[in-house]
Amino acid sequence: MRRLLPIVLLLSAFAARADAPQDWSKSIETVIVTAHQGEPLMWQVTKGGSTVYLLGIVQPMPKGLEWNDAGVREALKGARQLLLPPKASVGLFEGLWYLAWHSDDVYLPGKTPMESTLPAALRARFVALRKKIHRDSDRYAGLRPPLAGLRLEGDFLKARGLTPDEPADHLRHIAHGFGVSTRSIADYEAIPMLKQLPIMSKAANEGCVKALLDDIDAISIHAVPAADAWVNGDLAMLKATFSEQRFESCIQSLPSFAALIARSVSDSVAVARTALAKPGKSVIVVSVGTLLRRGGLIDRLKAEGLTAELVN
Repeated sequence: MRRLLPIVLLLSAFAARADAPQDWSKSIETVIVTAHQGEPLMWQVTKGGSTVYLLGIVQPMPKGLEWNDAGVREALKGARQLLLPPKASVGLFEGLWYLAWHSDDVYLPGKTPMESTLPAALRARFVALRKKIHRDSDRYAGLRPPLAGLRLEGDFLKARGLTPDEPADHLRHIAHGFGVSTRSIADYEAIPMLKQLPIMSKAANEGCVKALLDDIDAISIHAVPAADAWVNGDLAMLKATFSEQRFESCIQSLPSFAALIARSVSDSVAVARTALAKPGKSVIVVSVGTLLRRGGLIDRLKAEGLTAELVN
């Protein structure tokens, strides 16, 4: 189970950020706002006696980043629930059984070194990056290439002082202080996704590793400016620094992953609809892309006759 847990955590990070890939610079124009800078942007949707606050977040963020949470605290005070982005999980006994009988889905056959499966140019990029963060090849040797790439991304975040756990952990802490229940928008099963890995072609494996290396390059440039823009409620700068995840494009060739991506916005809309059917207020947290892009959460709610108004 200890061998499976890091993989599930990586898939959870993927599930939380899963968005249908689009050109962000063209698609964000669906939402026009004029905001007071100084705190993250939040939108409010009201129906009868129900209110839902929508908070779009960026990830990863610098560890220890301070931000003005006054607006978020006000929204969470007296709320019925805090709904955080989707995650992927696996049960303890199911995971043990899976590793015992199907570990070939996750790991390469025999003792094949992962890096040896990559073409020379891609292998050189992978090796250069892991050496840059002082990791040796053994850490990635047995994993199938997409999972090795996800592990490398996680190691890179750690080396650069970035975390995919914020601001969710801070939001969870605030909610706990107010006695507000917290759960994920959805909980996706990890094992059906893992079972898809062996059917990936060599080209698809290589494409996913390249996409992940491209994502790491983008994170190294844009993560800190995007987090600063989020903290200050600066939508123009956020638009300029937000990076779509290329990994999602590559992984959509697999049915389980494609289905997950398609479900992410629909599940967010569903929980918003359910929350608006009950008295009181709820706070829903999703990625900025899920919230603002064409066909995203705000667009979908608008199509149902609801209006999302900027709070701050």
